[in-house]
Amino acid sequence: MLRAKTFKCKAYAKINLFLNVSNKTKDNLHKLKSLVCFINLYDEIVISECKKFSIEIKGPFKKFIKKNIIKKTFITFSNFLGSNTNYKISLNKKIPVSAGLGGGSADAAAVLQGLNFLNKRKIKQKDLFKIAMKIGSDVPACLYNKNVFFSGYGQILSKAPKIPQFSVLLINPRKELSTKVVFNIYKNKKLIKRKINNLEYKNFFSWILKQNNDLLKYSEKLVPEINEMLVFLSSSKNCFFSIMTGSGPTVFGLFKKKIDANKANLLLKKKHPKWWSGVYSIKT
Repeated sequence: MLRAKTFKCKAYAKINLFLNVSNKTKDNLHKLKSLVCFINLYDEIVISECKKFSIEIKGPFKKFIKKNIIKKTFITFSNFLGSNTNYKISLNKKIPVSAGLGGGSADAAAVLQGLNFLNKRKIKQKDLFKIAMKIGSDVPACLYNKNVFFSGYGQILSKAPKIPQFSVLLINPRKELSTKVVFNIYKNKKLIKRKINNLEYKNFFSWILKQNNDLLKYSEKLVPEINEMLVFLSSSKNCFFSIMTGSGPTVFGLFKKKIDANKANLLLKKKHPKWWSGVYSIKT
């Protein structure tokens, strides 16, 4: 059987249904709690063996990429495996950059899976998660690639229950927002001890209304449009919940029916034609 030479995959964007953040620890890091869901917005990645390492980027958000996580992923993987094989990695960038959607982390996770596939899965899954944590705090959750609770620095993953299907209206003001900058101005008390396992399929719609994002007021100071976008969503017909994802600036609203999300999106495009938006569903 011939060894596989090319790997193709999709790297899915994530949204945070809630995000709780503590002050910095002795390690100069913030402890987090969140429920991450993946949606059917994705980057496309193709990895092929090549004599020389290279990255090719195209897509609507190509020009916004300044520091690419893919090279870091390749180097970290190769060092762990002790491999000197080179690859050409092609990225079709369709997820907004520095937007709170985990696009870079999703790309890193997909590249990790792809490189391991091309190397006959020599690295066990548990070790892939260790590599993922070295690359970024969101990468382990993206490697898991299913609805998941995460805590600690992103390394503690807990299986999330099945949740109802709904439509997601994403809005981004076409502005980037550095996660590092937001965390640098964040100040709060100790991480609130809340049960993250009290979510069930049957109580989702009451549970979600109690959730929040601790970074919201800090991100709003840097990108005031966040508040404007959330006001639009909260006033949209049949939008039952809206929140900022990650450190922003992307926000999202949840709708039980896709037709309502599409109507809100059409209205948004008329009122704010310069903003980016789209209607998506939860990946199952």
